[in-house]
Amino acid sequence: MRGLHFSGTESPKLGGRRDLQRERFGNYFPRLFAYACAATGDDEAARDVVVASFTDVYSMPDMRSDEFEVALFRAARELCGSGEYRLRRHNDGLSPRERDVISLHFDAQMSRTQISTLLGLQQDAVATTLMRGLRKLRARMDAAPASNALAHFA
Repeated sequence: MRGLHFSGTESPKLGGRRDLQRERFGNYFPRLFAYACAATGDDEAARDVVVASFTDVYSMPDMRSDEFEVALFRAARELCGSGEYRLRRHNDGLSPRERDVISLHFDAQMSRTQISTLLGLQQDAVATTLMRGLRKLRARMDAAPASNALAHFA
């Protein structure tokens, strides 16, 4: 059986796959949790999304790191869009696509290439959507009185 290591007369220990899963969990958890928090607006729902996403992707056959990352965030994105975890109401003036691209770029720290693969968009469309969304957020911040902006962060 692949992934088992024998040392003298000790019992076999799991290695390989389980070690890879632990490593990937450590590498991707912070980004996935940030993305899920931004999408749901709730820490508990975000934890549920993270656990379900990792469980879903771990059940798939071994895949390269880049494939794993896209599959992981695809699973989280689908869960965050489902009725069960869709808790947050957004009042930011962004379209759902703009919000998704911005969150994947900043919260999930995904590259434009990865976002393009995940969303099935051309890289130019991802770049345009990202810039359009950031311009909208900037215009909204510029239009908001300073007292309202400070109250938002309090």
